[in-house]
Amino acid sequence: VVAGGRGVDGNFGPVEDLADALGAAIGASRAATDAGWIGHDAQIGQTGKTVSPQLYISAGLSGAIQQKAGMQTAKVIVAVNKDAESPVFEIADFGIVGDLFQVLPQATAEIKKRKG
Repeated sequence: VVAGGRGVDGNFGPVEDLADALGAAIGASRAATDAGWIGHDAQIGQTGKTVSPQLYISAGLSGAIQQKAGMQTAKVIVAVNKDAESPVFEIADFGIVGDLFQVLPQATAEIKKRKG
């Protein structure tokens, strides 16, 4: 699952591209669905779906307790957030402090390159 939150600022393009490259589902925070950036069916968290994927990539999500409730049983959690103090890093197996609009396209390009 590749999930986007408030940090995508309405642009789910990089999230969707990475999900496509991985063959993954797309998820979102309540803030993102409430803003109308993506459908409510993508919402993960206390008031959304609970997921337990092999890999959960959190992009621009703070990791608030409501979000954690929906994804904390993922096998591997990778967090991308430009705020180094974001709570998501407390539960992430791997964390990248950086701009998701730079990190996600780089990851997508590398995955596509390795897939051939």
